[in-house]
Amino acid sequence: MSLRRAALTLALVVSGLQAEGPTVRLIRFSEGNPFQMGEVTSMRIVSPGTGAKRLTLNYSFSQTGSEFSQHVHDYSDDTILVLQGAADLRQGPTRTPMLAGTCAFVPTPQIHGTITAAPDTVMISTQVPPDLILYTGARDSSKPGAAQPKGVITPGAVKYIQFADKNGFFVNSAMGAKQVAVARRVLKKGESLKTVIGPDGEQVLFVWKGSVSAKSGRETYNAGEKDTILAVGAASVKLTGSSAEPAIVIQIQAPPNSKH
Repeated sequence: MSLRRAALTLALVVSGLQAEGPTVRLIRFSEGNPFQMGEVTSMRIVSPGTGAKRLTLNYSFSQTGSEFSQHVHDYSDDTILVLQGAADLRQGPTRTPMLAGTCAFVPTPQIHGTITAAPDTVMISTQVPPDLILYTGARDSSKPGAAQPKGVITPGAVKYIQFADKNGFFVNSAMGAKQVAVARRVLKKGESLKTVIGPDGEQVLFVWKGSVSAKSGRETYNAGEKDTILAVGAASVKLTGSSAEPAIVIQIQAPPNSKH
């Protein structure tokens, strides 16, 4: 079975599961599924397997020198955030340093990978739309006999954004992202943020530091560090900081037109 046919089959199976799933759900970090790319084992947190149709969320923890193999997404834009430590974004022989608080927006079909540049580095990434082939290992160009990624390396195509001091959106259409918007949110205890997702929209709220409560309709979800709130379809979510220290939340939405 070809990779494209396998991906389509998986998408059809998952779409049947999505119809039965809740509009808003809490995903604990422990529910993530590991996948390997080169020397890095990442966790698949949000994907079509958890009910998403438009986006994914992956979490990577790695040590100095570990390489996430260069690859290409056929249709997806990739957004990579360094939350802790440091990494280099690699495109062929070129390496661009990314310290904690740096984001790289990588449009399709740019060749890219990462090399960890500091101990205990944490990165998250989102692909919009989902790239199911990534999780099969078929994009791992480091495997013996694997073909090199077929894509392009265009100077200036990858956008680098500093987000460590942001409290709002930093990936948006103004900087070339047409399919996704990404924000960093800081919520002190008792502070709230309300966001409304349209019928065809999806949103991820990943808690990086602290804890929050998320209220949607009659349901309240309590999310701690590295937990995720996933909202699919028409919904509103009120997010409130609940920890003594300010909560830091990464908000990802696709398409980038939700009200917030």
